[in-house]
Amino acid sequence: MNNLVSYFLKKYLSSPRKEWLRADSVFMITGIIISVATLTIALALFDGYEKAMKRIYFGVNSHIYIFNRQDSNLDENLQNKLDVFLQKQPEVESFAPIISNQVMASANGRIKGCFVRGINWQISPQPTTYRKFVTEGSYELNQPNQIVIGYKIAKELGLTLQDTIKLISPLNAKATPFGMKPNEQEFVVIGLYRSGMHEYDSKYAFCDINSTATFFNLDNQATMYEVKLSQDYIEKADYLAYKWLHELNLDFQISSWLDFNGNLFSLLALEKWVIFIILSFLIIIASFNVISAVSATILDKRRELGILKAFGTPNRVLKKILIGKTMIISFIAICLGQLLGMLISFLLSKQTFLQLKGDIYFIDSINIDFDIFSWLVTLTTSLIIVFFASVVPLKKIEKLQVTDILRGSGK
Repeated sequence: MNNLVSYFLKKYLSSPRKEWLRADSVFMITGIIISVATLTIALALFDGYEKAMKRIYFGVNSHIYIFNRQDSNLDENLQNKLDVFLQKQPEVESFAPIISNQVMASANGRIKGCFVRGINWQISPQPTTYRKFVTEGSYELNQPNQIVIGYKIAKELGLTLQDTIKLISPLNAKATPFGMKPNEQEFVVIGLYRSGMHEYDSKYAFCDINSTATFFNLDNQATMYEVKLSQDYIEKADYLAYKWLHELNLDFQISSWLDFNGNLFSLLALEKWVIFIILSFLIIIASFNVISAVSATILDKRRELGILKAFGTPNRVLKKILIGKTMIISFIAICLGQLLGMLISFLLSKQTFLQLKGDIYFIDSINIDFDIFSWLVTLTTSLIIVFFASVVPLKKIEKLQVTDILRGSGK
């Protein structure tokens, strides 16, 4: 009987009449293509958004941060202790001390709050991809009082390369006859920083750690340590932070990226699959056309089905033939829908007239990504829905009466 099923499936695909181009089949194929394309676009956008967020986040931030347990800075002794400890950890790719504080930036009569990060820009590899995001000017902070600022800071303060920006900090304020005078220092803008995430591009400024230490009067001190993990250990950052905390005898406060933004990425993953479930109903709606197409095929081919039954062909074999025909054409339609969705997603990522608002969506551009797992889930889910839809009208085969069909009165 398997040979019989194969014979009819080959005949169906190679038929000169092109039965699969009938109106009911065309409606079925069109519905599947549109619904699958819509689902593919949604998943590609969510995957792209999630991966762009992670790429930018891990480009600007490290995987683990180490602070002084007593809410003070890390002195030279504590830094030496961390250097010795971290060098022995196989999970660590790189680490470095940094100085990070909030300041007010002033230029051209305008003022804006931002974060200054004093880094050792010469370390290679660095805990962050600082160099990669400097798109204009230079990342080399090899002279005192040089600074790289986010391009949105430059835009808001009206700054360009080689302009001067004044940083103002209440730390180490000096007492004067007129009250407390905040600490002020002028820096020369040598580079513009563009990460693609609004929060960082509008708030972050980078200086050499020595210049920053001088500005904040923090000689031989750091506010924290940044630690970058190897790729295989990024998702285990929370466990490593807990492990190191006890190995260092609770002398430090250790936090992972999951402590700061783990909930955000968990929410993105949840929303992705909620959207998947909702848009899967489009495929269920399209499956109604599958039911109609199979029903129409049974009515149109009832005489041929009656003859096969008269020769002793079991109902289950006839059902296999119809299911096979439906699944073959549906598989092709699903693949075409995924290809169409990929094409539209690609075009969306390249267009420039529809852009995201960075202050709302964190990033200001549309990103796409075609994840193989999402592709397989879409394909499998669509095939399952189509299969069950094609099974529904097959009960009509059992109701066909051979004698009535051969007499020309079968309905």
